[in-house]
Amino acid sequence: MNHETDNMNNNENHGAGGFFKKKRFSKKPQSQESRFFRMVLYFSLGTIGAALLIGIVTFMITLEGNEETMVPDLRGMELANAIIELQDKALYGTVQLRYSNKLSDKGTVLGQDPIPGAVVKAKSEILLRVSKGAAVEKLDDFVGWNVSELETHLKSLESVYGPLLKLQKPYIRVYDESPAGTILEQKPAPGTELTVLTELELVVSRGPEGQSTEVKDYVDMEWRRALSEIVSAGHPFVFTMTNQEEGEPGTVVSQSPNPENEVPTETLRQLMIKAPEEVEEGYRFGIIERELPEYPVHVPVQVELIRTSGEKETLISFNHKGGLLTIPYLEEVGSTIVIQIDGEEIVRHRVQDPNIDT
Repeated sequence: MNHETDNMNNNENHGAGGFFKKKRFSKKPQSQESRFFRMVLYFSLGTIGAALLIGIVTFMITLEGNEETMVPDLRGMELANAIIELQDKALYGTVQLRYSNKLSDKGTVLGQDPIPGAVVKAKSEILLRVSKGAAVEKLDDFVGWNVSELETHLKSLESVYGPLLKLQKPYIRVYDESPAGTILEQKPAPGTELTVLTELELVVSRGPEGQSTEVKDYVDMEWRRALSEIVSAGHPFVFTMTNQEEGEPGTVVSQSPNPENEVPTETLRQLMIKAPEEVEEGYRFGIIERELPEYPVHVPVQVELIRTSGEKETLISFNHKGGLLTIPYLEEVGSTIVIQIDGEEIVRHRVQDPNIDT
């Protein structure tokens, strides 16, 4: 009995052992979807890790690779020039505007951060403290200045006065004991606040009545510059054109009276221009001529250009006492030149090619 029981126990133990043994080593096969999911997961994690590693390495290389450069001294420079200077040094500029005590400071760099001479990484930002002018811009006192000096001064400060101040031409010229060209009066008065575009009206000395002046040398001068200078001086003038071989094209090749001669202020200056040889396609050089009646006093003349686009521009303004009026020009074919005397239109000339002006 006991033997049978032992046998039964042995059989049971043997059977159970076999069962557990089979269960321990048996493995349920994975489905195709499960294997695909794991592959996608591992691949995605690997890609993300590689991207992070590449980004970190690139960032470190960039930090270590930027060259160092010295910050230039930009104080007192115009903003545009300061920005160009920074670009040459592979630096960037940020602008901080502030008021200053001087009107002439407008648009210039007052200070900077970092300071000049500091060594920084390339592509660093430099803070520029730029003046936007005086808190209230006021008109200077120009009485006593020479009008030519004032014109040059205003051109040099065009970034400051450009939107606020414009010289009204022609100037009012009167005989006075002051040297010719001296500003005697101005309107608006000195100290006037400039908030919008303002025309400055000037009374300018012709010099003592009957005074003699030295004739300026215009020979070899580019014709536009000669026209501008003779108009600013307030002398009567006549331009003519020549095809002579001597002289540079587009310049004054002769004049009368001769340079350095002493002549009465009102003496007519006659300038001869050699026509330009190389004129841009679609443009034409010429001289408008018109005989005017003699006026008892000088009358204002204004020459205006109407471009083919319809835009208008004042070319020159001056005073004229009558007689032969000549206006040289180099303008686009199809544009129109309008000449007014004392506000009345007397000439409307259309620039044409190849017709000859009369």
